[in-house]
Amino acid sequence: MAFSSNQETASGEQDKEGGKLAAQICVGISIFTIITLILGLLFKNPYFLIAGIVPAAIYEAWRTEGYYTKGSSIAIAILVVLEILAILEIIKINLAQILGQDQAYYGGYIFPLGDIKFVFPIVAVILSILLIYRTYGKYTKWLAVLLLITSVALLYLVNKGALLELIKRYI
Repeated sequence: MAFSSNQETASGEQDKEGGKLAAQICVGISIFTIITLILGLLFKNPYFLIAGIVPAAIYEAWRTEGYYTKGSSIAIAILVVLEILAILEIIKINLAQILGQDQAYYGGYIFPLGDIKFVFPIVAVILSILLIYRTYGKYTKWLAVLLLITSVALLYLVNKGALLELIKRYI
């Protein structure tokens, strides 16, 4: 069954630009993300990973429609910009010093606090997981998985200890 633009898909998601174009965009973003992921891990350079997150974050923010999923996807897009600024050391904020504690408890989870360039990937991982569970469309889930994988890789590069702590605590 073919769908024209702006028809509802079988999964209930409003197909913004037609299934074929959305699939092509997601494939292109996936290829770019995989290349940047490999380069980032190979050269241990977070800039490659950030570059891989940007297109997925923007397209995810555009595609999502639910209140929580739209908020989560927009938050990831904003976090990407802030992470770039933090890695470039344009902004320097230590959340542990500001809040006077090393950890924060939110929504049943305990997060390590510290320099924002280490905290932002943790938040992006959590928001990506939320997107995976809350989105219904296959393209938004696809993008959420890309965001999760890249955010985990970014966290690995910028704060391996926090990643290991999260894995020990929640898996």
